[in-house]
Amino acid sequence: MVNWQSCFGGSDFDYATDMVEFNNKYFILGNTFSNDGDISFLHGENDFWLVCTDYQGNMLWERTYGGSDSDGSHRIFSTGEGYFYLLGTSFSSDGNITNDPYLDSGDYWILKIDNLGNIIWDKIIGGNAGETLWTGLLTADNGVVVIGQTYSNDGDVSISYGMGDTWLVKINSEGELEWDFTIGTDFIDVGQTIIQTSDGGYLVGGSSMLGQGGNITCEPHSSLADAILTKLDADRNIEWQHCYGGSDHDGIYKIIELSDGYLFSAFTASDDGDVTGYHGNTDIWIVKIDFFGNIIWEHCFGGSNGEVAHNIFQMNNNEMTIFGQTRSDDGDVSGNHSQSEYDHDIWMFSINNEGELIQQQCFGGLGNEAVSGLRYGVVNQSENKFIIAAATDYGPSFDVGCTPHGGNGVDRDFWVFEVKDTTVNINENEVNDSGIKVYPNPAKDYVVFELPAGAPPSITPGGKRPTLLITNIFGKEKARIALWQEVTVWDCRGMEAGVYFYSFETEGVNLMGKIILQK
Repeated sequence: MVNWQSCFGGSDFDYATDMVEFNNKYFILGNTFSNDGDISFLHGENDFWLVCTDYQGNMLWERTYGGSDSDGSHRIFSTGEGYFYLLGTSFSSDGNITNDPYLDSGDYWILKIDNLGNIIWDKIIGGNAGETLWTGLLTADNGVVVIGQTYSNDGDVSISYGMGDTWLVKINSEGELEWDFTIGTDFIDVGQTIIQTSDGGYLVGGSSMLGQGGNITCEPHSSLADAILTKLDADRNIEWQHCYGGSDHDGIYKIIELSDGYLFSAFTASDDGDVTGYHGNTDIWIVKIDFFGNIIWEHCFGGSNGEVAHNIFQMNNNEMTIFGQTRSDDGDVSGNHSQSEYDHDIWMFSINNEGELIQQQCFGGLGNEAVSGLRYGVVNQSENKFIIAAATDYGPSFDVGCTPHGGNGVDRDFWVFEVKDTTVNINENEVNDSGIKVYPNPAKDYVVFELPAGAPPSITPGGKRPTLLITNIFGKEKARIALWQEVTVWDCRGMEAGVYFYSFETEGVNLMGKIILQK
């Protein structure tokens, strides 16, 4: 259920990539090609764009960062002390870039700002052949480690194994480079995710088309890209490596540490090797491993047209909630709003601790949501509330309540919205304010609606019997049941798994609730 939403942008292409919460505000980072609308200034081709809002999505202020060339943001991190790191890639050498030793190439660009968006310092890191930053993490000393890909063999790059390498860089809180580390072969390797593990080391994930030499020693599944994990100790010594995947392209986008191992979200186009249950095109591949990288279980999620996910949240009930994007409306996916098979919806789904699908839901409109966005733009504010920052190019339609500044299908705007109580935190035996019991919930074949004792015959004003209306997430009626007795059973054996809403009126008050059907 979308509680509130806001759209921000101009007449060109704008999309959010990440967001954080601090001091009762949301700081939403993205990219803009616009120089009008909500954007006060554009430095060049495209800029980092930072929007600060209150808890209801009202814009408080906005700032752009960049130079006369192309500058693309990826991540924002809050130090918790009123300072933030902005991470991305810059091709500029002017504007907000104070020093670029490597002209005419893309480089890692890291900025430190205060909570009003003022730049404390900025740092260009790279070499003369080009770098692309993917993500990073905060360190205990309030510095940052960033990761991505380098093609350079000079400048700040200490070691090059050839072609594109995975490249890690540590920056302290003053913007000074402390160390760098390269993972790769003489072909194409890219670092796409990193976590600092509980033992003080690092777990690095990415995608590699393995060549010769270098320091990747695991056995690939094919000549195409494998998903690669490298475990480093605190001194960056390699403890172990694993190649995961099949005969097509595979790569890792997100890692979280669990009490008994790690969980990673990958993309896969394989239907063999380590991969089972492939649906088609590109699936979201969720894999649980032990602390040495051995697979405990793996599952593919998606449909026939392609999915990807960068966000995993472990909930209090040991379930996982995953956010990504989908072009499908089959397989595991239902309720895609897009009018074209080439457009995306935002896809939210939950799995249990064995990797089994519990629930799923799509958010979007008739057009394209989340493409190039929703890399990291989700804040888990509470057990059953998420704030999502992505992009939309069509509205108002379905969940999208705004029209992009450039018109439908012409450009994309930031689309920021709150989702509350959609697929988590369902009580097994719900009792609403009227005393009506609804159980079991989640359900499979039957749902019982139990009215308070002595409720008949005057449930509604005038003594009329209430009618129970059951709808799906789009408001389409799926059942209408007259409540003639204290206990009424809904036979839902013919219904598909999913989220359903029930509603009726009692004593002049509209009551509604939610049921999850699991098949």
